[in-house]
Amino acid sequence: MPAALTPAALVYTPHAPRAVTQSSGVSQPSACLTGGETLFTPGAQPASLVLDFGEELVGVLELDVVADGATTVELIEGEDLEEALLVKDPFPPEHWYHQPRDVLALPPGAQAIRNQGRRAFRFVNILVHGPGRLRLRRAQLTLEHAPVTDLGSFRCSDALLNDAWSISRRTIRLCMQAFYEDGIKRDGMLWIGDYRVEFLCAHYLFGDAALARRSLEMFAQCRHGNGSLSAVALLAGGHMHPRISYLGDLSQPGGLHQWVLDNYCADFVCSVWEYVLHTGDTALAHELGPVVHGVLGFLDQVDLAVTKGGKTFITDNQPDDKDWWGSRSALAYQIAAAFADGAKIADLLGETALAESYRRQHRTRLPQAAATFGAPDRAACRDDFPAHATRSWHAHAAAFLAGAITPADLRAVYPMLQSDPAVRRPMAGFMEFYLLQAWLDAGLTREALDEMRSYYGQMLRSGATTTWEIVDRREPGIDHIVPAGRSHCHGWSAGPAYLLPAKILGVTPTAPGYREVAIRPALGDLAWAEGEIPTPHGLIRVKLTGPTTGEVTLPIGITGTLQLDSRPPAVLASGQTLVLK
Repeated sequence: MPAALTPAALVYTPHAPRAVTQSSGVSQPSACLTGGETLFTPGAQPASLVLDFGEELVGVLELDVVADGATTVELIEGEDLEEALLVKDPFPPEHWYHQPRDVLALPPGAQAIRNQGRRAFRFVNILVHGPGRLRLRRAQLTLEHAPVTDLGSFRCSDALLNDAWSISRRTIRLCMQAFYEDGIKRDGMLWIGDYRVEFLCAHYLFGDAALARRSLEMFAQCRHGNGSLSAVALLAGGHMHPRISYLGDLSQPGGLHQWVLDNYCADFVCSVWEYVLHTGDTALAHELGPVVHGVLGFLDQVDLAVTKGGKTFITDNQPDDKDWWGSRSALAYQIAAAFADGAKIADLLGETALAESYRRQHRTRLPQAAATFGAPDRAACRDDFPAHATRSWHAHAAAFLAGAITPADLRAVYPMLQSDPAVRRPMAGFMEFYLLQAWLDAGLTREALDEMRSYYGQMLRSGATTTWEIVDRREPGIDHIVPAGRSHCHGWSAGPAYLLPAKILGVTPTAPGYREVAIRPALGDLAWAEGEIPTPHGLIRVKLTGPTTGEVTLPIGITGTLQLDSRPPAVLASGQTLVLK
């Protein structure tokens, strides 16, 4: 396995606060922003000052202060202002998660103080409890993340979509640490389901392969005797303890270390294929082949009547359920899709008989799922066995992505599902990703762009600078989770970073390492779009000035097939620039 990224290998960038949001018991509150001194004078209540860094950041906060006498300082970090103003941890002592905060006892005199570990926030509430007064001279957050270089780009005629792409890029950059973290505040862990979306985004943004390879190998280290994998790679060090202490001591094995999610096991198989397809690193396929086969052996034994939503598989966070909800039909199709990708891996490894066995599993499972849960090509796919069970977009999108229904089928059921308010819709970012992917692949481009505007527009209107874990569109503001428990920088919601260049510019690899690519531009209601896609051979450049006009350039080492509506396919040679008229 590649060596872990040590702290010395990360990139560190200082950031100063941009504004004071509010203060109490403080003289000259803005002076600390411009080289002066801000004086805290605690009384019956703590003196407080809330600093706004203007964007979500992750790293270490340092304050240059002078304590006039012994005093106690409390730092309450918040991804949003509401969280920073929570002076009491809303979670009971026995809860698995606690609000990030730091309490520091200071002696008299000048000193630099830091938060205890690593923190992720936009706002920090500095409370001085006394008894001594405190003078604040400077505040600085040292941002940290893995070294990445901006390679991919995307711009189009819609400013909101450009902003959605931009906050997705910021999110992925921040979540790339020693491994792919799900969220930089909560949880700072390496989860399979989060990684799958994050890698696709990171590859289209930064051309990443090294951190993805390390993350996949960490998952493989968390293998159980029945072939399954832990959903989160804690056993391989996929956590940030002790630098993140408010989640408990994750260095000690416990139930979370052993937790297996059936759909995440399916995601692992698909993730290995997607990694090889985009990077060309076939050596990793050989290395992880036995793990992939073990996971598929485990999935073959999953009993859909026994597996339990929220316990052994998850689909989404839904308002009608206490916590995570599961669609058995979505899981059935996710498992089928894993066998399809497993067949591709087996083909790559020269395991012909095994590849055919996996393809047979895939072919068999699709009609079985339809017979058990209802026909997805009639908008009749239920989430569970009973005839009165809910229907969801999750299940129908999963059926399409598994190959159970055609693009024409999905376009036909779209109005039936969209017009029914009882049909469940995604809230968690990774499920929104798969919904959008299905719609875009089915040719529902305008509809997908409108959905993206709705989902990401709610974040942007609320001031988001990174993508949220969950969006609850029943209300116009931030999500319904307890403020301190929210994650407002969550990589699985950064889908526009992949979906816009891959599906609007239309560039996807069809052979490992981008030796061959398909280019299927689809502007939808956009007037124009352009961007660059990093590959192991260099940048693919696409500039669309209209639905069938523009320019495509391939680097040397890549051949491609351009497909435009109403035109025959055009073959692009290695290194060729094709002008579309």
